[in-house]
Amino acid sequence: MSNLRFPINKIDNDKFQIVVDMSLYAKESLVAACYKFTDRFFIHQQSMGNNVEVVFESKEGNAVTDVVVKQFCNELIDQQVRYNTNQQFSHIRDLIVEEAFKPVSV
Repeated sequence: MSNLRFPINKIDNDKFQIVVDMSLYAKESLVAACYKFTDRFFIHQQSMGNNVEVVFESKEGNAVTDVVVKQFCNELIDQQVRYNTNQQFSHIRDLIVEEAFKPVSV
């Protein structure tokens, strides 16, 4: 693993790669973060032990830059927070939904 602050590597003029440490993120969080970028870029994933290599490739003229990949890093954190919150509080949501859809007795 590189000692870079952001493990972002430019592969080609239209490709960037980042290695995601999966001990920090749930697979669901990674997939959700990748999905957010599929409208503008081709996203390729490859498992490498406890890491996943994610490659961004230009699509329809959308330039891949290090800024895009840094935005992906922020999105990955956001998706992990959502995942953690769901894991921690989903039972409360389920109780609220159950109460909301209870039959009303008149």
